[in-house]
Amino acid sequence: VVDVSRPTTLKQRYRADNRTLLRVSHLRQHDISAELVDVLFSGLAEACADADLLIFSDFNYGALPQPLVDRLTAFCAAHGVMMVADSQASSQISDVSRFKGMRLLTPTEREARLAVRDPRSGLVVLAEALHRQAEAETVVMTLGAEGLLIHAPQPDASLLTDRLPAFNTAPKDVAGAGDCLLTCTAMAMARGADIWRSIYLGSVAAACQVGRVGNYPLAAQDLIAELLE
Repeated sequence: VVDVSRPTTLKQRYRADNRTLLRVSHLRQHDISAELVDVLFSGLAEACADADLLIFSDFNYGALPQPLVDRLTAFCAAHGVMMVADSQASSQISDVSRFKGMRLLTPTEREARLAVRDPRSGLVVLAEALHRQAEAETVVMTLGAEGLLIHAPQPDASLLTDRLPAFNTAPKDVAGAGDCLLTCTAMAMARGADIWRSIYLGSVAAACQVGRVGNYPLAAQDLIAELLE
């Protein structure tokens, strides 16, 4: 699908001594047109008809305007397709709560605070507010070097909050860590694992990703090797 109104997004990273010093992004952030929304929805609906999982990974560059999100969400809900979402807010403005009815949301603390407009509350209160606002089943809030917080339902319909530490305490490059966490966790959930086993696998995947320089795809054998060590 080609959008003639924008160039291909280019992200440049300037590094020295294994540390990223400066990030420069060349991009457009306006929403895609209604015509492109129709084209994308048609193709995605066809793909989702036989899918087990849909991952919304929103970088807020305009490719996922609300009408497209709403149409896809309604389609997947009607066809029993599991949905999860993340919405990045680094140099962008995001609202992860606009993805309604997800099985899993994985915002950073800052992204959660932006979504519920709450700069002060504690993490548990924050996770519960996002859970209610987004109508999400599980909220996993990533906390950088402090690991993550899990706010998940129990069999009796109550909500349990727990923490996991960061599994890699000497990261080389954090690029792609959130994507690995979301994707691996969601894939495990889609295969029937509970949230606790799923988020453990996702955390291991994220630890593998930050242990190398560059945002390259994580292979299954990389994850298996780490689990067997």
